[in-house]
Amino acid sequence: MDALARNARSTLGSFIVDCRGTLLGFDHALEQLTGWPALDVVGRHKELSLAAARSRSGAPAIEPIALYDGSIPMGSTPGSLELTLRCRDGRQLDVETLVRPLNGPGDRMLVTVLRMLSRSPLRETAFGDRGRDPLTGLCDRRSFAARITADFAAASSAARPLSLILLDVDHLRSVNDREGRSAGDAVLRELSDILRAASDDEERIARLGDDDFAILLPDGGRGDARQVAATLRLEIERHCFLGDGSASRVTATLGTASFPGDADDARELLARASDALAEARTLGRNRVWCYVRRSRVPVQVPVYFDGTDSTLLGYMRDLSPSGLFLQTTAGIDVGMRCALTFPLPGHEGRVHVVGRVVRTVTPDLSDAGADARIPGVGIEFERFGGSGDRYAIDSFLHGKERLSRRPETRQSV
Repeated sequence: MDALARNARSTLGSFIVDCRGTLLGFDHALEQLTGWPALDVVGRHKELSLAAARSRSGAPAIEPIALYDGSIPMGSTPGSLELTLRCRDGRQLDVETLVRPLNGPGDRMLVTVLRMLSRSPLRETAFGDRGRDPLTGLCDRRSFAARITADFAAASSAARPLSLILLDVDHLRSVNDREGRSAGDAVLRELSDILRAASDDEERIARLGDDDFAILLPDGGRGDARQVAATLRLEIERHCFLGDGSASRVTATLGTASFPGDADDARELLARASDALAEARTLGRNRVWCYVRRSRVPVQVPVYFDGTDSTLLGYMRDLSPSGLFLQTTAGIDVGMRCALTFPLPGHEGRVHVVGRVVRTVTPDLSDAGADARIPGVGIEFERFGGSGDRYAIDSFLHGKERLSRRPETRQSV
């Protein structure tokens, strides 16, 4: 078992399941491995979870539709288990997993994929034709406008997140003045290749202007946008454009915004991302700035895993339209998506959400002072149980903010 625990440090993905087969968590690595968006899986039974996703995604019919074959044994002792996972594109993956109980009350098992044993062939897919920018080959402004409108409508109807990243090349004019317009064009082409490498869908990358670019992240929450934007900023800063040398260094400034936390329609999403980009320019460029519509409000209520059996997970410390901080000792890693439910003062019943863990906090045992950190996880909302749940959160925060008169805040990376 010690060997399995050591192997778990390098894994292919993880998910959380309860005793009745309800999927409570699904991390980004497993999304990449199987192709199934976590938002279509979390909170649903493993035998039924892929039916709705298959119909929305247009994937071919796959029978059976279970995420995995067999059952997960419940118990207090970790153990190894071979499973067959079923992917979105029709593949079957035979994998070796480590199964262990999750900390805290209730029967919940964390299943970690350790290694691939075998896989069936991958089916080919094709992209549709779109208007292209002649210099970079990316989507042009007009085709991107149609894309963001369609993606927002799909995200809104399916209650799934959508993020937008806007990128501005810093001081491209100085490159043109110093080395000529052809050198500036070469920079833009190389930058386009960096953007392509960071995305698995070229149809959602666009050149909007001379040095302005946009990236759409379907099913991506604020945490995903922040991570992608921060990675892009660093890759661009490190890249040697036009050959090696100080004159070849180029930087970029990026702004992000996300639905549902920041915007109610496609036009507002673009405006919020533009606001974040403008703020980043004001602060000195070569940075990422994430728009946040309102500040967090302190609230102390219990939070539960929203499965077949609601199990107490911990206590909320604060709440915003886009997420919460959960005080808990449960071992939930960054990237895991969880189905949660919690009460709100003044709201009848519980609010239901699916959120992604974007940070974890462990207490600093060396610090015995009053400011010692509280153990827990930061979770960003990616799907609401219904329009009533989102309205309940907005109404609660609006009342709290009107009393406290807190100013609007934004976050920097």
